[in-house]
Amino acid sequence: MLTPAILGSLRIPATAAPSAPALFNAVAGQTIEATLEALLPEGLLLRLPDGKPLQAQGSLPFPPGSLLTLKALPLPEGAGVRLQVIRATPPPSPALLAPLVLGEAAPLLARIQAGADQSPLTALLRSLVQAGVAVAEQPETWSLWMKETMKALADPATSPAESTFHRLQAKEGTGWFELPLPWGPGADPMRIWIEEDRDPAGDASEPVHRVFLSVPFSVLGDVRMGLEQRPSGLRVRLWLQEPGQVAPLRASLEAELASLGRPVDLQVLALPPGTPDLRALAGAAPLQALG
Repeated sequence: MLTPAILGSLRIPATAAPSAPALFNAVAGQTIEATLEALLPEGLLLRLPDGKPLQAQGSLPFPPGSLLTLKALPLPEGAGVRLQVIRATPPPSPALLAPLVLGEAAPLLARIQAGADQSPLTALLRSLVQAGVAVAEQPETWSLWMKETMKALADPATSPAESTFHRLQAKEGTGWFELPLPWGPGADPMRIWIEEDRDPAGDASEPVHRVFLSVPFSVLGDVRMGLEQRPSGLRVRLWLQEPGQVAPLRASLEAELASLGRPVDLQVLALPPGTPDLRALAGAAPLQALG
């Protein structure tokens, strides 16, 4: 029999016994279920199956509304109960978050390929498919495809399911996009996370802009890039599975970035094995993943 992994641990002090007698009378090792109601300054608020609230000490990396399966163990000397989390089921995602949870690249590409009137994106797709990989290697093609696809995803007429999501994000100064790559059938899409916040050490009127993206390449593999623009300059981070592959290009890359007229800090880093895709990183406030 496999031992379940422990996903987290909480502590219920003995003083809480009157509010949850069933919990304190549970046999050691017995499992119970509870709903994570809210995050508190000094712990969590749980809702037990009988509807009673219970405050626990500790923290868990799960959102409110998650259903938790907990194993109860007594603490030494009657100090209370330890709850080990062995299963966590997140709450259903709101329909508005479907583009983030389920992805939006494949549905958009399918609509474009269906021949609906979505010009100029449809015309651009046809030209890219006909031209093949050679055109995809031209920087201006990348730029045009990204621009037109992001406009299409935010357009209610073209993307009714995705546009509301993007309008809400824009109000928060963030943006999430999945762009299908027509020259790479079956490949993962290009994923882009955009955020804006204020630099506490600088001029409050000058926002800080960050863009994080991931692109799958046939030769380089999964490539992640982070760009941060602030009044003091531009920070650029490249994460690759094998950083040495871009060594011959580094000098020309730095020269091109320097031509933008700002001080540039460029670092090329190794992408750790098993790194989750950008969806798992998007949404922090702010993301702050440049190091």
